[in-house]
Amino acid sequence: HTKAIKKIGWVHTDYTVEKIDEKYEYNNWKDLDYIATVSDECKNSFLTIFFFFFDKMLVIENILDPEFIRLQAYEFDAAIDMPKCDNTFNLCTIGRYCNAKAFDWAIDACEILVIKGYKFKWYAIGYGPAEKMLKEKIIEKQLTQYFIFLGKKTNPYPYIKACDIYVQPSRYEGKAVTVREAQILGKPVLITNFPTAKSQLYHGVDGHICECSVDGIVEGIKLLITDTEYREKLVDNAKKYNYGNRQEVNKIYRLINR
Repeated sequence: HTKAIKKIGWVHTDYTVEKIDEKYEYNNWKDLDYIATVSDECKNSFLTIFFFFFDKMLVIENILDPEFIRLQAYEFDAAIDMPKCDNTFNLCTIGRYCNAKAFDWAIDACEILVIKGYKFKWYAIGYGPAEKMLKEKIIEKQLTQYFIFLGKKTNPYPYIKACDIYVQPSRYEGKAVTVREAQILGKPVLITNFPTAKSQLYHGVDGHICECSVDGIVEGIKLLITDTEYREKLVDNAKKYNYGNRQEVNKIYRLINR
């Protein structure tokens, strides 16, 4: 439905776990000149199904500008929505409210952590089709004071800046840009061991990868809350890395100019 000299499609997910209509998707992908994915893992997962598009494919990572992200993080103070209480950790998760992002797992993990007596508030930013179900689950589990939905935010960076731990509890991902953004803002990051997790961070170096389950999330959060030295190590290492990759935009220019 688009009139253009060149057409480029983007893949942001793991095709090894997606349920798709192969015939329908084939008819869309075949009309594109190029197919870009956000990581090598995404590319390989896509090719397990559509191997005949190999010659069209390339990797263009999510383009990140650390200076812009840090500047945006100071645009306003998120403390109004995420007040800081003594001896209480602020957790933050950003994503679409859907099965892949596993907010339901996060709520279950939240319940276990509350029962175990941990002091925290878990803030969720985003929107999506599962929002009603997730809010009903929070009410049912009596977690409204612990798991708090902040809705969709045009600028999420002040909220990441205001958190103590960034959590990505996903069932699967392509490459979650929010993980990199949290690292750029110097936050300890916890992600689940989804199939492409190792392309996101170095476990035990600039982030922590936990088991891909509710119990895994619980144990990961417990570790980051209780082990101050480990948490600070992850932060220090994240601050040393340059996660910027503005040069990735040159790949797009080269495609356009071919």
